[in-house]
Amino acid sequence: MDEQQRKQRAGLIEAHRLDGFFDAAFAFAVSILAIAGTEVPRDLHEMLLALNRIPAFACSFATMLVFWYRHVRWRERCRVHDTTSVQISLMLVFFALIFVYPLNMVFSAMFSAVYNGFTGRLLPDALVIEQAHDMTLLYLCYGSAYACMAGCLALLYRHSLRHMHDASREEMIEARESLYVQVGSMAVALLSVLVALVAPDGHWWSALPGCIYFLLTFVYSLTGRWARRMLAADA
Repeated sequence: MDEQQRKQRAGLIEAHRLDGFFDAAFAFAVSILAIAGTEVPRDLHEMLLALNRIPAFACSFATMLVFWYRHVRWRERCRVHDTTSVQISLMLVFFALIFVYPLNMVFSAMFSAVYNGFTGRLLPDALVIEQAHDMTLLYLCYGSAYACMAGCLALLYRHSLRHMHDASREEMIEARESLYVQVGSMAVALLSVLVALVAPDGHWWSALPGCIYFLLTFVYSLTGRWARRMLAADA
């Protein structure tokens, strides 16, 4: 085995170790969201209380899974083996571990408010935010962390696009579509942060920053339409 082959093999081993670390970090973040919390239920009552957390856990799990899967797709299709990619990926993990707490609190507060609106009662052992100012601070933390994670993924794709000299036209379009999705996601999160800062205090106004995230559907729709149009033009 010559020197170049040894370097390539060492690079692949290092990449696999890093991938394992990134996956383990996301798995740890998800484990923090476990519906039972930090303690195992000791009786039926505590188990029923833990089951009340399932809706918030499901939404939090799905959101975290989206970011993990986007990083996996980047690793499989666009990865560049250099220090810059590793640093940005580590930044993504760092923000993921910060993001997990406001993520869980936002969905817990949301489902508690929905339950209260339909039944007139609060969920047992539910997160209750009494002041609009506290909800604003929660949305600021959530939006900032969301924007940072989307920004890290956007930087990864932008960095890879600079080095994809031998990629096919289809691969370039797919990478650009992913880049545009991340930039759009970051813009939506920052818009939510801005709305949280300027919206007046009030019961309905406090929910507006969360409603801003429905704009993500338009981001996915527009970027997907652009990619299909570009692929059709090459056909």
